Amino acid sequence: MNGVNINYLIITIVMGAVLLAAVYHTVLYVHRKTKLLARYSIYLWITFSYILYRFFYPFTEPSGLFLTSINADETLQMLAFAAYILFMGTAMDLDAKKDRYALFFVTKSPLIITGYLLLQIIVLQTGMPVIIYLTAKVLIRAYLLFLGLFTLLTVILKRKKIYYNYLAAGAISMIVFGLVSTVVNIFGSSNQFVLAAISWLMMGFFADVLFFSSAIGYRIKAEAIEKEDALKQLIRQNEMLQQKEIEKIEAIYKTKEQERQRIASDLHDDIGASLSSLQIYSTIAEQSITAQPGKTVEMLHKIARQSNQLLENMGDIVWSMNPVNEHSVTLEAKIKNYGVELLSDKNINFTYDINDGVEILLKGVAVRKNILLLIKEAMNNIAKYSKAGNASLHMQRNQDYLFLEIKDDGVGFDVAAKSAGNGLKNMMRRVSELKGNFNVAASVNKGTTITTVIPLAALNEIE
Repeated sequence: MNGVNINYLIITIVMGAVLLAAVYHTVLYVHRKTKLLARYSIYLWITFSYILYRFFYPFTEPSGLFLTSINADETLQMLAFAAYILFMGTAMDLDAKKDRYALFFVTKSPLIITGYLLLQIIVLQTGMPVIIYLTAKVLIRAYLLFLGLFTLLTVILKRKKIYYNYLAAGAISMIVFGLVSTVVNIFGSSNQFVLAAISWLMMGFFADVLFFSSAIGYRIKAEAIEKEDALKQLIRQNEMLQQKEIEKIEAIYKTKEQERQRIASDLHDDIGASLSSLQIYSTIAEQSITAQPGKTVEMLHKIARQSNQLLENMGDIVWSMNPVNEHSVTLEAKIKNYGVELLSDKNINFTYDINDGVEILLKGVAVRKNILLLIKEAMNNIAKYSKAGNASLHMQRNQDYLFLEIKDDGVGFDVAAKSAGNGLKNMMRRVSELKGNFNVAASVNKGTTITTVIPLAALNEIE
């Protein structure tokens, strides 16, 4: 090549490439602070130092205590191998259980190399037989070859990702070019090879740096993609949570709107009708106050009764809207007060049994209202029509249902004939709103039993 020594050209090219890689990955380490980048940067700088030394050798004659007391070429090579082993140990992501043998070699090999370098110094300093040093040199290279093959096997077993393929390619390059360099070194004393042993070794360094740098670049890119995917997933989760929160708010708003509509309907149906009656009674009383005083008194009695009923209905609506807590009037207390007051005037003995687990079920406004008005409707019918001596109410819950039974020992009635009555219709409607079953068992002179069974699942769904 016109007087250009190809071996030195190869050394120069490889030295420049390794220097660029060392600077680049050192800058990466400064920004990312990872153990992998730290060990790879150390490996690159030691390799660059060795190549730099071989670039000047033998043009610069070794001088000074350091260079005359040890073999600088051998020392730098061994340090590069030690850094290479530490880097590969980190790069392979070794598992403490699955890769315990590989971890053993990674941790022990730097100590073995250090021991070999100390033996080299001792031999050169003390004048011990060189055969000891040469034997150790052969053994250490055999050990490094074995370690390289073992490392390659470990990486190949992990070849499920492109990252490990790059590492495997780098390990193969180191082994192949190292073996070629060794063969040329042994059989190339007569300069029959165009490329010297050092050139093959340099090409091995170039190849493994190329593949290892590619592996690290791929890993950094994969980690960036993984972080980006994780961020996207987090954003999607936040969007889902926000959507659920919006749906929850909308559901609350819808429930409140339905509740307002129910309250408006109750006020219109119950309170509105009562106020209309009061207005009619008041007008009649006013018109008959002079001509028909008796009629006026009758209307005033009706106004009084209607006013009391109005207050009672208003109280029922307000009670149904209050949440169940220790300060509010419980269903049990409200039934007891109403039943005793209503039925005692008719000389009807009233008993009740409400299970402890019932009250906690009656949280929804619609549930509380319908249960209360259902019971009051039944009690009013008993007071008006039963002529009973005894009446009872039994309410309990089991694992799946709420059970309600209202019973009297009065005159009873023909269910077929009375089934179209407003009282029964109202009770059936309220039970239907609670998604339960309603049954009336009655016969003439044998009393009446009203039974209601409501699924707990339905109560939980009803606000």
